[in-house]
Amino acid sequence: MARMAQANADLMVRVLRGDEPVEGDPVMVALAAARSLGVVVEDILRGLVIRARRDGRTWAEIGDVLHVTRQAVLQRFGGPPTTTGATAPPTLPLPGAGAKAVELFDHFFNRRWDALRAGFNQRMLDACSVQLLSSVRAQLPGRAGEAVEVAAPQVSRLGDYTLVDVPITLHVPLTFRRGFKRRQATGRTTFDDAGQVAGFFILPQTTPTP
Repeated sequence: MARMAQANADLMVRVLRGDEPVEGDPVMVALAAARSLGVVVEDILRGLVIRARRDGRTWAEIGDVLHVTRQAVLQRFGGPPTTTGATAPPTLPLPGAGAKAVELFDHFFNRRWDALRAGFNQRMLDACSVQLLSSVRAQLPGRAGEAVEVAAPQVSRLGDYTLVDVPITLHVPLTFRRGFKRRQATGRTTFDDAGQVAGFFILPQTTPTP
């Protein structure tokens, strides 16, 4: 999530400053990045509110920080009310989610943006423009097949979503001599119960592997 926010912000600032050329109309690229940033920030806010509630903070305290009323923050982040007799949500992961997630990261590392975004839900389409995905990919080393190894996915259920973590090994070229060092990362995808992508992240690990 943080990487998405930073990539959108960096792209928007570069366009506004005219630091470097971009594909397409610079104003439209900046506009798309600004909209994507707004969606990502909304998701970050929601995640922080959930964490604050788990830490025991009241809706009134959260509302004070956001300069809105308790009722406003509850309506915005509290989620829909439960109804008696409603059908219980699924408790098992989405079938085939692991293989689907691996395919998505293959699309990402090979820069097949249309194929990658084809499975996104509308919120993800708004948050992840082609320019943003390309910018994030450019921050990662090498070409797929040469630079990336993907291990078996780990699939679990998280609330209303299926969560898939894909262990990834990045081969980072050494600057002053031949060879490379390995750096581990995790590709994380969340699917809604319709099978659409509701989250797509590259989570780096700071400790390199020899």
